[in-house]
Amino acid sequence: MNHHPTLPSKADVMQALEAVHDPHVPVSLRRMGMLREIDVSQDGVVNVQVCIPCMGCPGVGMLRENVREAVLALPGVTGVNVEEGWHLPWSREMIEPDVQDMMRVNGIQV
Repeated sequence: MNHHPTLPSKADVMQALEAVHDPHVPVSLRRMGMLREIDVSQDGVVNVQVCIPCMGCPGVGMLRENVREAVLALPGVTGVNVEEGWHLPWSREMIEPDVQDMMRVNGIQV
């Protein structure tokens, strides 16, 4: 009998990544507009593309590891590839409006 573990959906991966926060602002990468592509292959490997807005961001390694750990915790995931989308366009308008407001209140320029 050939049993394939149930693969996570893109929504499952997005939900797991809600726990991964931007290194500078305590909100999820999705809310910061930094999550781009999520692809779940038939063999359980998940590819996640994260747009890193700041070229010299010192938190990239930690961010990559946090994304990897969050996705690996999902049932059926056999591996995780995290691509830093340095080449992807990002602007402050991609940040959810309530997050922009929170940032302004806390003295972070938006």
